[in-house]
Amino acid sequence: MLKFEKYHGTGNDFIIFEDSQGFDPSKLAQNVCNRHFGIGSDGMMLIEHSDIADVKMIFYNTDGSIAPMCGNGIRCFAKYVYDHKIVDRQEFNVETLAGIMNVNLENDEQQNTQVTINLGFPNFDNVAGEVTIEVDDESFNLSTLTMGTLHSVIFTNDLEALDIDKYGKAIESHSLFPLKINVNFVEVVDLNNIKVSTFERGVGRTLSCGTGSAASAIVSNLKGFTSKKINVHVPGGTLIIESKSDGMFMTGPAELICKGEYIYKEGL
Repeated sequence: MLKFEKYHGTGNDFIIFEDSQGFDPSKLAQNVCNRHFGIGSDGMMLIEHSDIADVKMIFYNTDGSIAPMCGNGIRCFAKYVYDHKIVDRQEFNVETLAGIMNVNLENDEQQNTQVTINLGFPNFDNVAGEVTIEVDDESFNLSTLTMGTLHSVIFTNDLEALDIDKYGKAIESHSLFPLKINVNFVEVVDLNNIKVSTFERGVGRTLSCGTGSAASAIVSNLKGFTSKKINVHVPGGTLIIESKSDGMFMTGPAELICKGEYIYKEGL
């Protein structure tokens, strides 16, 4: 049996293990993330020792693939390692496959944990840039960038009216993106607020995507739609994204849902 804890960050939920006990982590992720035969989550994280940071995070999608980074996930990861005294400071560094991320934990007036992450800078190199894609009966203008992981940003005037599952799945697997891509649909509310719904690579539509929210905020600002510090409203809550001289900062909640022991069974 494997001891686990389950967290969520604005509705994006994750299973955290300190030790996979020799199991294939890719298969473990597929089993444990299954919402019918497993615990159920949008992703799985493993805690590892780091030689270059205070701790190391390895993130797996529900399909067993590894993601370089997860914005909502790293907030939950940070709360776990701090609460379990794996790291004894409220500000520390986490090694990810996308680089070293600085995190800072604080409690608000209701004693809820708010975690701020410096996600670093967006990378526009070796991506498709501004492209137009035809999907079934619709044409979509995409902005692509890497914000810890590969994202596309699409603006719409009416987020509620868009079939996000249909178009998100088609764009995620488009031939232009052989390794697939995260798809963020964005509606600009005003200078300080946007709404975002994300179809995540290897997962599907989620209630929130931290790096997707950051990518959406970046493109919104570059196009002159918003200011440098905005509220990103996702189906699972609200994230604050701010562009500073030393990186993109994301602030949002991290909450423990449950803990227990998982009985691993091959092939579920």
